[in-house]
Amino acid sequence: MATAQEASPAPTETETREAMEFWGYLFKPDKCGTDMLNNLLRGIAIYISTKLSPDSCQDLLPSQLAEFYRAVGGNYDILFIDTPLSSLSFIYKSLGCLHSIQPSATDDGYTGPSVPALKQKGFITWQTIQLLLGPEEHVPFLQHAVKQYDIVNPETGAPFPKVLPKEAFPEKPDPAMQNWYEEVSERLSRDAEAERDIKTAGAGPSRAPRPGVDAQVEVSSDSDDERSQAAKYFSNPLYRDGDGRPRIVRRGSKQRPYSP
Repeated sequence: MATAQEASPAPTETETREAMEFWGYLFKPDKCGTDMLNNLLRGIAIYISTKLSPDSCQDLLPSQLAEFYRAVGGNYDILFIDTPLSSLSFIYKSLGCLHSIQPSATDDGYTGPSVPALKQKGFITWQTIQLLLGPEEHVPFLQHAVKQYDIVNPETGAPFPKVLPKEAFPEKPDPAMQNWYEEVSERLSRDAEAERDIKTAGAGPSRAPRPGVDAQVEVSSDSDDERSQAAKYFSNPLYRDGDGRPRIVRRGSKQRPYSP
């Protein structure tokens, strides 16, 4: 069954042209997002925090992010619901996504906080990376978000236009980002294996962080299980199936309606 978003008419050439005049190209030459993109992502983060299963914590919980992706035509439950919380936190740290650690809903005060929650800045970093890594999958998620929700520019207080042209984003995955993901996956796998070997030999861990392509992943204080789980994510961040199709995109499924 076609979704409501799929059944709605595509923007006209005039609407697309006018929208491009508003948005402009949303990435700078250094592959950082423009102020316009950052404001859009911050506005989406605020919407998720206040409208999708709002919590006393203003940071974005994994359950809220999973709900967001389901609402805009995706399914990231495999990452935000099924991945161990410590591994998700490790992934955030590896990507440089600023986050806090919050108590769980069942925390009775005797256990430490364990739920990684993205700060607005961390959400901007996460989305920027995903748009560079898989624009074909992630651009439609943002298009759906601005179309079906009233996303407000936090800088001006004005709502964003409902049309977000794909031409405002990269057309293809960024090769440097793909290569970096592959290098991180290989490094984490090696480190996890080395950690297991050390434990098997009965020795204490001793390992220095290794430099990445354009970022550094700290590994000295994390368990081999966290690194193993993170390595699985970095090796297949779009969770492609055997046919090469990303499982984070729901095709032809009826989306759950949502009313703010």
